Amino acid sequence: MICVFVVHVQLDCDVDLDSRPEFHRAVLDWSCLIDGVPLAKSTGNQLSSRLLSMHSANVLLKLPATSDQLHHLNKGELVDAIVISQL
Repeated sequence: MICVFVVHVQLDCDVDLDSRPEFHRAVLDWSCLIDGVPLAKSTGNQLSSRLLSMHSANVLLKLPATSDQLHHLNKGELVDAIVISQL
């Protein structure tokens, strides 16, 4: 059986969305809880060739595709994050 843990997190910066849904590598900062929700800090450049950013990540942020109404997410917005390593 595979268990997948999804948590709600707050973005630590603005994020431009892509035309496709994305999984953005990030690290949770539990020392900056805002209303009981951890802050998600990007691991930096998200190019597929940047494997080092995957090494430090402990979550994947589930980002929606861009739409007519939505082009970016603002700092502080809530998104779902899939836990991929120990927190």
